[in-house]
Amino acid sequence: MERLSLNSLSPSVFTVRSNETADGSKARADIISMGRLLAYENARRGKNAMNGALNIHANDAAQHITDVEYSKLNEKFQAEHLLYAAKKACAVTGETAPESFEEFKRQGMNFYRNNTFLKVLQGIYQEIVYPILPRVYSEAVSVFADVVEVGFAETYQLSIGSDDIPIFQDSAWGASRSVPANRFYSKDITLNPQPKTAEIRMKWHQLVGNNVDFGRFFSNLSAGLYAKTMGMFQAVLTALASDTTKVPSALIYTFGSVNWVTLANKLAALNNTNINNIRAFGNAVALSKVLPTQQTGSSNTAMDAALATLLGADYIKSGYMGQYMNVGLYPLQDAIVPGTLNTVLDYQKIWMMASNALKPLTICYNSATPISISIDAYDNAAFELIFNLTIALDMAAVVADKIGYVTI
Repeated sequence: MERLSLNSLSPSVFTVRSNETADGSKARADIISMGRLLAYENARRGKNAMNGALNIHANDAAQHITDVEYSKLNEKFQAEHLLYAAKKACAVTGETAPESFEEFKRQGMNFYRNNTFLKVLQGIYQEIVYPILPRVYSEAVSVFADVVEVGFAETYQLSIGSDDIPIFQDSAWGASRSVPANRFYSKDITLNPQPKTAEIRMKWHQLVGNNVDFGRFFSNLSAGLYAKTMGMFQAVLTALASDTTKVPSALIYTFGSVNWVTLANKLAALNNTNINNIRAFGNAVALSKVLPTQQTGSSNTAMDAALATLLGADYIKSGYMGQYMNVGLYPLQDAIVPGTLNTVLDYQKIWMMASNALKPLTICYNSATPISISIDAYDNAAFELIFNLTIALDMAAVVADKIGYVTI
């Protein structure tokens, strides 16, 4: 799974060649291209709407297709991919395949129970969703974590070298062997991707009815995967915060300007770099508390000083986070805990690390089946379809180089 974002997504994913599809047909390649473009456009439009409200000019701000073109593409995708699956199913049964979408809808209930038809659909959806996962790993997560892949049922072994710095002792000529030894140790960590599964139920008429937004459907699948990934990510960070063998208490501070610079300065020295190369990561709410604010009618000397020097001007004007005290601010895109209105990431902690350091987390996924989708008919009065989505991944804190955090 590539660490994709809307700003770095290669245009090549929208040009699908016949030999890249399951059956090598041009018709299937065109259908997959349409589905990927719909998924991308739906996610991009939501992002650009927010950027426009904040007066932020993103790299991909220009629309690729208009609203009318999007609607027509969605209709075309719906008709063509369902007719394609129907044609494949009829080739097995020997029946005459429908020639038009209207004819397909008249015969629709025959395909609702057809296993071949459903298997063709699940294969198409799987090929669409796999490369269009711009919300699974945000750019900040890809900086904070390494992403590796293994084959089916395989594990990944990571060897962590020592980050200790040798201590030079006062000595004398001929007595260099008498000083205490510096011992450098390494540690092995094994990651074992385990399946994470979600079940979705939708009515058959939702799939074949009018005005179904397939771009939103595919984009929501990505959002669900992102929510699960970020839930695991936060669980690892929570455990890491209380593990003093990985994050010593001397690298944990309560927020304040002096403490902020102190931690950044320590991490720069420990990682043999400049303080300008220290980065801060966290929930956007936590990071927003770093920059000075002032409530209406209150007196805030720090805020007045900040405004005088234009500190945080971009944030106050448009919500853009740049840097604070020479430390770059990298907000992690949050996710909602399924079934609630609560967000996943911690509002109280901001993590710091050196940009040239080894990444503190490693995410391992199963490349053989990066995401599998199965569709079954649930023959009840509502004529429901059951979508079963599975992705196999694991993650662990490695902390090969020193990191720290501040609490807000």
